[in-house]
Amino acid sequence: MSIKTFWYLTQADGDFPWSPGGLYPVDGARQIELAKTIDDGGFDGALVATWSNDPFASAAWAASHTSRMKFLVAIYANMIPARLLAEKALTFDAFTGGRLMINSVNGRDNILTKYDMNVEHDRRYELGEQYWADFRRYYREGTESNFPNTPLRIDGPADHDVPLWGTGDSPAGLANSGKVLDAYLVMLRETSFIEDKFAGARAAAAAAGREFTDFGALSGVIVRPTRDEAMDRFRSLFEKAGIDQIADVLDKAVRRRTGGQQDLATFTARDAQRQGWVDTIVAGKIPEPNDLYLGDGLYAGITAWSPLDIFATGSSAVYYVGAPDEITDHVRVLKQRTGLTSLILAGWPLIDEAKQVAEHLIPRFADLD
Repeated sequence: MSIKTFWYLTQADGDFPWSPGGLYPVDGARQIELAKTIDDGGFDGALVATWSNDPFASAAWAASHTSRMKFLVAIYANMIPARLLAEKALTFDAFTGGRLMINSVNGRDNILTKYDMNVEHDRRYELGEQYWADFRRYYREGTESNFPNTPLRIDGPADHDVPLWGTGDSPAGLANSGKVLDAYLVMLRETSFIEDKFAGARAAAAAAGREFTDFGALSGVIVRPTRDEAMDRFRSLFEKAGIDQIADVLDKAVRRRTGGQQDLATFTARDAQRQGWVDTIVAGKIPEPNDLYLGDGLYAGITAWSPLDIFATGSSAVYYVGAPDEITDHVRVLKQRTGLTSLILAGWPLIDEAKQVAEHLIPRFADLD
């Protein structure tokens, strides 16, 4: 069975969007070009994440210029009424032939408080369970005109529900995943870590009398015809950002996480490898790629949403780096050991790197046994 391959559809794009001057401005035309690249490249679809641009509007904009790709749209439960979201979903699916998927996001306090959603962590999961049950019911019921003289309806498809993807790490989140989600997602880490995560998710679903349809992981990727070319590009992620920028971002992250009690120079990492990264950066040097190797084909890197993971907290800032067959072999082992069915990948600039993946990995992923 092949691996379903998704890409990122986001305005967080650029040559090096984590560095000043490396982020592209918001541009609807480039969003269309990216969507067409994903659609034409053989990807199953794209994750449309929550950035400054609205993900549902962004997906609708791109969908009108594509024909086959699916849109995994990030939605916060209870952000808008469940009936209204169902009406949006019914309209989207009616216009695109059923290409909507939803990534259920529980969210963080610093984000949700902007929208007056002042609900503590575990309670959000409880409310989300009812929210998604209501959404599914409204979707199946369909929607009809508010004007009685125009009996127009959009019916919920008899053989189709909107797939609900998401994650959950805490006990409350894991239990909620088993009750609510169709597909379970994790940030990619070493294979043994993913085995444990998926096993916990399967147990949570079994406790609710359910099974997941998919198991997915999110990762960066740099694939080139040769390993040397891929490693050169990976090294450039750090070189273009520069040691001053990297150190500044990590210093602010440490201060934020410790409430100002520590800075980068006084921070102690959880393991010797990460402490080595910290010591190298504090000394004014960029870690070498070999020092950033995590195992199982994965390297710690930088992404548009996460700095170098010195905290060992499951950051998505990891990359598959290498030649096509090398990366494919790592994914094959991951699939065989964990039951992985889907990968959500990213690389920058998004259009250029999507073309590399379309050429070098998607045909190989289609033949995975």
